[in-house]
Amino acid sequence: MSLLKNLRLQFSGDLHEIYLVNFSVDAAELRDLLPAPIRPRLQGGRAMISMVDVRLLNMRANSRLIPFKFHYQHIGFRVLVEDAQWNADRAHHGIYFLRSFTNNPTMTFAGNLIANYHLENANLLNFPSGLKLIQDDQFLQYHLTGPVFEPDAKSLQLKETIGAIDRAWAVEGHELQKTQIVREKWPLQAMTCTRFNTNFFETARLEGAFRVTETIHYTWLPAETVAQLQVAPVAFQPTMAYV
Repeated sequence: MSLLKNLRLQFSGDLHEIYLVNFSVDAAELRDLLPAPIRPRLQGGRAMISMVDVRLLNMRANSRLIPFKFHYQHIGFRVLVEDAQWNADRAHHGIYFLRSFTNNPTMTFAGNLIANYHLENANLLNFPSGLKLIQDDQFLQYHLTGPVFEPDAKSLQLKETIGAIDRAWAVEGHELQKTQIVREKWPLQAMTCTRFNTNFFETARLEGAFRVTETIHYTWLPAETVAQLQVAPVAFQPTMAYV
């Protein structure tokens, strides 16, 4: 663990131009990618990845060690995980950052020192309500139109699931850690995705897309140790489907 991660800093800032493109993958594609005891939420043998595309502005730490503000575009592959057993209300609220991307090399280096985003450099080609992410021979692209004024039942259920996310899980050493996200609102609006293609995952299937209609001020609370792990983390192995 880096020194800055050991400090367990709190960060706050503003989220602009937020898009959430949600797709599922076969559970086997995540084998060996999630550290135990973190497990993906499965439905019909598939795991949900809620990709966030967001511009973070005026990000700052509550520490004199980092006296400056920073800004960057963040693309995150966030796997929805089973975390009811660690939450007071016994409901699922969490994600695990499988991979994240930015086109700011300085932010990639700094971000990996202070958080568990698993940041990587990539080329980001932006266009209105859309993006093409390119890293070597891998890519992901999407394009949205809308909004959808009368979402169907599937979209409403997905909105409820995605809207409940407010914490990120990570394993550092022999500790299971939770980072709580604090925000006053999260106004999700369903969009129509007219294009979605990726080769980051062989079994990716689009499930639905949303945009957040306002600028959101949010805070990442300091990472909290939830459990001490008795053995070295072992990667997730898919078993029974979660419904």
